Amino acid sequence: MNPLETFLKSAPVKHAFSLLVGLAVGVLFHYLLFRLTLPVQPFIYVAF
Repeated sequence: MNPLETFLKSAPVKHAFSLLVGLAVGVLFHYLLFRLTLPVQPFIYVAF
């Protein structure tokens, strides 16, 4: 096994990668929920 494989299979690297993937998924879902709750038109057009 070469040193790169050993490094990628170490626990801290797995945890850091898992954390980064989790953050990316969380940011994506947060953005999607934010966009879905916005009105289709800005409220200024609905008011008049």
